[in-house]
Amino acid sequence: DHQLAWTREAGFDGVGFHASAGVPGRWRGIDPGTCSAAQRQRLRRELERFSFVEVHAPFEVELSGETPASGTDALAPILAFAGDLGAQVVTVHARIPVSGEARCSAAWPAAMRELNTAAARAQTRIALEITGGFDEVMRWGLPDVGVNLDVGHMYLPANRHVLGQRGGIGELIRHLGGTLMHLHLHDVRGDTDHVEIGTGEVDFHETAAALRDIHYRGGATVELNPDRVTPRGIRRSARYLRGCFGGDTSE
Repeated sequence: DHQLAWTREAGFDGVGFHASAGVPGRWRGIDPGTCSAAQRQRLRRELERFSFVEVHAPFEVELSGETPASGTDALAPILAFAGDLGAQVVTVHARIPVSGEARCSAAWPAAMRELNTAAARAQTRIALEITGGFDEVMRWGLPDVGVNLDVGHMYLPANRHVLGQRGGIGELIRHLGGTLMHLHLHDVRGDTDHVEIGTGEVDFHETAAALRDIHYRGGATVELNPDRVTPRGIRRSARYLRGCFGGDTSE
């Protein structure tokens, strides 16, 4: 409740949180397994004060390997939870096999079609947080399964080659087009991520220009590490983004 109140007071019109208990003493999410029907109803009423809600699947639920079936099964209670709360998007970490690695077998598109159906049933969408395999997701052509582009992660040394191949962050966004369903925004300095926006290497002006080019109308989560960014720095990050995006941080 305290965090939701602070988020509203800081001027954010949306909120994102993890569907897991978190790490005691460090950070806290909401575990669907212990969140009762009454608690979900109360939380939904609180979240209706925001225009956008993202639910982040637990880190241990990652879609990977030749077949992602075990991961998709684990998403069932997360999707139900997101549906109960009226969340517009569920972020899921994924490692999609691409050329040069294990081939993306027919099991992937089949599993993603099932996941697409489950997302539609829960009246939400699934955004795969990936740093590769973008073309695979585009080929699936699913209306409720797409990409969550973590812009900061694309600037980490391990992923910069992908940006180089794509012609930069702007060209990657333009390439994704309608497959882009959500964004995570934070800055990067060297190999340190989730730092204050506007203090690192990420080109947010180019990011904003590309989003305008594709007429993006999805959401964006400001994803900052509270051990590296103060509450005042979070507010500064929002102001910086508004300057880049021309107003609302959710567009």
